[in-house]
Amino acid sequence: MWGEATQPRLELRGLTKSIGGNAIVRGIDLAVAPGESVVLLGPSGCGKSTTLRMVAGFDRPDGGEIWLDGKLASGASAMVPTEKRHLGMVFQNYAVWPHKNVGENVTYGLAVAGTPKLQMREHLKRLLQIVRLDGMAERFPRELSGGQQQRVALARAIATEPSLLLLDEPLSNLDAALRQEMRLELKELHDRIGATMLYVTHDQEEALVLADRVIVMHKGVIEQAGTPEEIYRRPRTRFVAGFVGSTNLLPGKVEAKDRDAGRIFLRIGAGFGLWGRAHAETLESLREGADAALVVRPEDLALLPAGTGGEGTIPARFKSAVFLGNRYEARVEAAGVDCHAHLRDLGAITGDDI
Repeated sequence: MWGEATQPRLELRGLTKSIGGNAIVRGIDLAVAPGESVVLLGPSGCGKSTTLRMVAGFDRPDGGEIWLDGKLASGASAMVPTEKRHLGMVFQNYAVWPHKNVGENVTYGLAVAGTPKLQMREHLKRLLQIVRLDGMAERFPRELSGGQQQRVALARAIATEPSLLLLDEPLSNLDAALRQEMRLELKELHDRIGATMLYVTHDQEEALVLADRVIVMHKGVIEQAGTPEEIYRRPRTRFVAGFVGSTNLLPGKVEAKDRDAGRIFLRIGAGFGLWGRAHAETLESLREGADAALVVRPEDLALLPAGTGGEGTIPARFKSAVFLGNRYEARVEAAGVDCHAHLRDLGAITGDDI
């Protein structure tokens, strides 16, 4: 549906915004390529929704520029109105009109643009197929589930083939099971139509599923940008490591560096330590004796009986475990730190010392 383009669909250059004297967005630089799904992820108050509102044209930046398809949309010399930015928008409250049926909701933008009725009917049929609402054109929102209403909002947003699709926490009002189903449908929708998406969420799983690239925001700045796997497996800061997924942070001191292998040896406690992978800038910036922390995901921990294992093992104490169906979640104390481990089974663990 969307045509080819070589320049970025969206560019943010030094974007800033303060509200009530508080700096909400503090110098954001970001480029979104055509067809890319970019997710702004972060806790409440990090500036992600404010950034989206500025892209939409609802709020004017205090500084910096917003470029859409190579044209200045917001800046010192320009403020293009929302309706002229050729955007599609989906919000958490669906925003479907209760007095209009599904077909009227979906084709509203086409009708305003003066699309011929025959062409509009054909387009509506194709849109309802895309969002899996075939045969529901005559139904009213009150006759639909929450998930179906959100599909109506999606169909309306993509009806005019916008340059950029903006989604602000669109699944947060759905129950957990429906939210999981809808995130997969959104992923499939993006893969099918190739729309460029800027998606805001605080839900880490949602971000990992939907993003080609995740932008982790914290206190108005970008903490890290990368693929979902890069963000999860190679966090650059303690904030990213702690916010994205469950993690264990083992503190220690830098004892040695292996630049060729891209890793650092961290002395965790008296008589033991561990090698950990590190980014190039971390390898350069951390000196021997510096304080650092090793990120260990719960699923990467294995528990062994005391006295077994070799390199890469550290002494710990087994505290408790609960069975969650697909795994055990165990609590252990290692190097004075409470850690969590996700295990398929408890193996040969029989005592406290492990």
